[in-house]
Amino acid sequence: MLEFETLLEQYENIEKLASGGQKVVYSAEHPLYGAVVLKICKNKSPRLEREIEIITTGKFENSPKIFDFGEVQYYGDNTMYIVEEKIVGTELRKFIDENAPIDIEKAIDILEQGLQFIQSMEEKNIVHRDIKPENIMINSEGKLFFLDFGIARVLNMQSLTMTEAVKGPHSLGYSAPEQIDNIKDNIDSRADIFSLGVVVYECLTGKNPFVENAISRFEIENRTKTMLPTLITIPGDENRQFLGLLNVMMAKFPSQRPSNAKEALLFLQSARNTIIK
Repeated sequence: MLEFETLLEQYENIEKLASGGQKVVYSAEHPLYGAVVLKICKNKSPRLEREIEIITTGKFENSPKIFDFGEVQYYGDNTMYIVEEKIVGTELRKFIDENAPIDIEKAIDILEQGLQFIQSMEEKNIVHRDIKPENIMINSEGKLFFLDFGIARVLNMQSLTMTEAVKGPHSLGYSAPEQIDNIKDNIDSRADIFSLGVVVYECLTGKNPFVENAISRFEIENRTKTMLPTLITIPGDENRQFLGLLNVMMAKFPSQRPSNAKEALLFLQSARNTIIK
């Protein structure tokens, strides 16, 4: 098996960025790939293998490319390594913390790029299932990149979550009700549309409507399944068409949301035409 030190011989300017229980992340330069992120994943799991397959076969314009992957001996442990395109930019979480509330033009741009990304995944029968500010980067040109396909689901492949599980993989405050409750038959791109609606609402207000002032995980989940976000005034959205779209995207039942990203993009275009600058 390839030794970690041998793998590093291909790279320059190597810097450790983070180290956790199951993952070690390095920044490096490669003569062919350019700036990359080298991830050492200590737990070789079916989810990790599926994540690699999704990204390498999907070739999404709005996600980092995977240049190389394989097994490596990392200080005595048999691990997986992934060499991924390094996105130079700002995490959307930081962008929100520093800039919210953002103006409606920027919110429209974020929503449009997000829906285009979801549409590209729909074409591959993939649901990301973890769209949140921590998994989105904005580069210097304003382009969004969606990260971390660790809990993504391929709809025409066997699910990796047990059907009898009471809860499905989800991120508090962003995942749709059907995802929280592991209602598999209802989980499709409309779950991602829900999450994106929450993200854009948070960009406009600086607050997650389901997390703000909640005192427990149970309360956040209950709010997500029952509470409507507070109506807000968005400068320029005098007819409340844009806010209306966000509210429909965050509807509690999938059947109440746009049926797919293409339909949501049509709704967005109609709302954009009503914006007063």
